Amino acid sequence: MAKEKKDDWDDGRTIAPMTGEELPPLQRMVFSNRERKRNLKNNGKSDVTRKERRAMTRALFAVMLPRLGIILLSFALVGGLLYLWLS
Repeated sequence: MAKEKKDDWDDGRTIAPMTGEELPPLQRMVFSNRERKRNLKNNGKSDVTRKERRAMTRALFAVMLPRLGIILLSFALVGGLLYLWLS
């Protein structure tokens, strides 16, 4: 087989290293946190039992459902006021 033809201008050097130092501080923090999350997922299972996980889920819904209800009632109130105003 013939050798692969290389362009004259491509000598394999890296001009701009992509180490993350060129990123603004906020993006650097976000990307470094992403690596940490990947490593935590790959290390194994958590020590939270099934019963504890269900209790945490119930607690989450107990906290978030009233807030969701308030938001939905607010939208209904605004919709009702708009209906009365425009009719």
